[in-house]
Amino acid sequence: MKFSLRQLEGFAAAARLGSFTAAAQKVAMTQPAFSQLVRDLESILGTKLFDRTTRKIELTEAGRQLLAMIERPLDDLSQAYADVRELSVGIRGRIVIGALPSIAFGELTLSLAEFKANHPKVIVRLVEAANPRLIESVQNREVDFGIGMFAAPEDKLNFRKLLEDELVAVFPRGHTLARKKKVSWTDLAKQTLILLVEQSSSREVIDRGFAVHGVTVQPAYEIANMVTSLSMVRAGMGVTIMPRIALPALNMQGLQIGHIADPHPTRAIGILAKPDRPLSAAAENYIELLTAKLGDQRATGDRQALDG
Repeated sequence: MKFSLRQLEGFAAAARLGSFTAAAQKVAMTQPAFSQLVRDLESILGTKLFDRTTRKIELTEAGRQLLAMIERPLDDLSQAYADVRELSVGIRGRIVIGALPSIAFGELTLSLAEFKANHPKVIVRLVEAANPRLIESVQNREVDFGIGMFAAPEDKLNFRKLLEDELVAVFPRGHTLARKKKVSWTDLAKQTLILLVEQSSSREVIDRGFAVHGVTVQPAYEIANMVTSLSMVRAGMGVTIMPRIALPALNMQGLQIGHIADPHPTRAIGILAKPDRPLSAAAENYIELLTAKLGDQRATGDRQALDG
C-alpha cells in the first residue's frame, strides 16, 4: 500500500466534518498542506474522493466506499494507541504480586485498596507465600515481583529495600517480661513459646537469635497463622515472637510487646525481582505508593501505641 495512515486519517476527518478547514485543524496541519494531502491520496487511488464546491465538500461514491472500509480499522487503531499509551504510563495493565503473609495485610492491603481506587483499569492479583516459595515464584515468573526478605546471592534476584522490620516478643499485659526494658533471649527460652512454623521468614531470624546465645529451644506450639498465635497468647498459653509490621492490623487487645536484646532481631523487607525482567509502569506506580505509605507509617510513629 502506497498511501499512509496520515492520509487516511485526514480523509476520514474531512469526510466526518464536511470541511477541509476543520479537518486540517483536527490533524494539526495548515489548510494548503491538508489539501495537498487529499490530492496525493486521490492520485494514489486514481479516483476523486470529494466533490468540491466553493461552499462545501461532499463524498463521491468512491469516497463513501473508502470511508465505510476504513472507519472501523481507524477507530481500532486509535483505541489501540490509547490502550498502549495507558499501559506505558501505568494507567492500564495487570500486576501479579507475591508477598509474605506478615506483609500482605496491614499497610500492603491499605495501599492496594488506594491504588485500585486511583487505577481502576489495572488488574491486581496478590499471592501470599512463605519466603522460599516467594523467591521461587519470582524466579519462575509466576509473579511480577515479590515483597519479602532479602534473597541470598545465589538466588540471583534484585532486592530493593523497603524497610527494616523488627521482631518483638508478645505477651499478656502485666506479664513478668513487661518489667524488663529489653527481653533477653535467655528470658525467652524460659517461657512457654508459641512460634511460627519453621517455613516462615520470621522463624529463621528467631532461631538464629537463640543460636547466638547457644540456646536450643523447642517451642510448645508451632503455628502457621499469626492470628492463632496471638489468640493463644491472649489465653495465657505462652509467649510469641512476631514481626512488628504485622501487629497494627491484628487484635492486640490485652497484649503487650517487648523489644528483644542483642542480637536485635530484624529482617530486611523489600522488592524481589528478576534482573532481566523490567517492571511495568503500573507495577512501578504501585511500588512508589507502597514506599510512600510505609515511609509515612514510620514517620508518624503510629505503631508506638503497641508498646503499651
